[in-house]
Amino acid sequence: MPSKILLIKYYDDLNIRPFPKKAERTLQIYPSLGLGYLAAFLRQNGFPVEILDLYALNLPLAEVPQKIAESKARIVGITATTVGWPGLLECAGMVRKALPQALIVAGGPQLYLYPQECLSFDRVDLGVVGDGEETFLEIAQKVDGGEKPSGIRGTVERVEGKPLVNPPRAFIEDLDSLPYPAVDLMPLERYNCLTIAKPFFTMISSRGCPYRCAFCTQVFCGEKTRLRSPENVVGEIELYVKRYHAKEIIMFDETFTLSKKRVLETCRLIKENKLAFRFNIRTRADLVDREILEALKEAGCYGLHIGVESGDEKILALMNKGITLEQVREVAELGHRLGFQMRGYFMLGYLGETRESLQKTIKTAQALPLDWASFSLTTPMPGTELYRQAREQGLIKTDFWREYTLGKVPPGKELFPHLGSENLSEAELKSWWLKAYTGFYLRPGFMWQKLMRVKNLQDLQDLFNGCRILLSLGS
Repeated sequence: MPSKILLIKYYDDLNIRPFPKKAERTLQIYPSLGLGYLAAFLRQNGFPVEILDLYALNLPLAEVPQKIAESKARIVGITATTVGWPGLLECAGMVRKALPQALIVAGGPQLYLYPQECLSFDRVDLGVVGDGEETFLEIAQKVDGGEKPSGIRGTVERVEGKPLVNPPRAFIEDLDSLPYPAVDLMPLERYNCLTIAKPFFTMISSRGCPYRCAFCTQVFCGEKTRLRSPENVVGEIELYVKRYHAKEIIMFDETFTLSKKRVLETCRLIKENKLAFRFNIRTRADLVDREILEALKEAGCYGLHIGVESGDEKILALMNKGITLEQVREVAELGHRLGFQMRGYFMLGYLGETRESLQKTIKTAQALPLDWASFSLTTPMPGTELYRQAREQGLIKTDFWREYTLGKVPPGKELFPHLGSENLSEAELKSWWLKAYTGFYLRPGFMWQKLMRVKNLQDLQDLFNGCRILLSLGS
């Protein structure tokens, strides 16, 4: 019988956003699409697979080793974000004790960013860099055949005690060739998102992004954008709607409207197949027009998520965002008139930020016809142009994320680097962040508007939870 594979998503208690832990769990718990794709591909090729989403299950820590041991897996894959790397190592230690003979494979963007540092820990046997499906399959096939999983493209291994980065593997060009994520292996009832109807699913219809925003962490997805066909995308939607009775789908593409032709054909197929559900998308202010929005609306799209980032044109230029505030206003107003729920994303504390530019951002958020706004403190992430600039300007004295990977920085969100300066300290940035949230959501007109939209008990519960989160921000 082929070797059993266990795929783990560990607890994700750290987040670059300064929300309390309970607030984060109320806001959102999403499935790992990466593990879903990996599990489906391995299963399609004959390997028995189990997914253990510890963050969603919220198991007591003491019960985790037994849960791992019960899998009797021969190969264990663990995924983590950059911020979650210490948790991956903690999990790997548990696996080593619970399944001493298992091969432990680490995956996620951290392996692309700091491959040698990641493999400096002997509790990890292999690392996967880039698209994981074909690489992990080759690992599994070698183990199953009694071979040592060495010299595999797209991996980092340890040779004579030292990390070795093998040649890269080409990115998967034909995304339609991949099976849909193995959602049947996930604890679907444990996923939630504030304001999203259940049951819901998440999807991604592309990999990569052609834009080069200076703060974006998508460098590990490759420079070329790979798009799934409309037929393939709608086939997955049909699965969720007809088999799992999905009420809502969240499209997690960085920019869903990269191809106008693809968007229009996707919307046509949704209507042609009479798929009754609603969905929301993420896009750029310069990549939508009335024709696209009307087609999306007719297909069931109700929400547009737009990265505004700053209310100051100079800051937008520094971000290499490639949009103007006038474009943002036009799209927000058009979307609002067409009946979309509009959500804007904003960053506070970017390079060159001043109290005046912060005030412009807050005023812009309040002036736009937005139903929701999300504000984050700018955190320079590894591999980004922003991180390079911050290091070059001496705002970050050492390679923080390398030190973090090596375990030389105690994990804790308060330690994550922000871009405070002598004129704008980190403590003051936190107060501006709080001011942005309360100033947007606690406006009398805004709260009255939300109350008028309450249609059922779930809407009321969402509003209550949102207010509770706001009240917790200062804690």
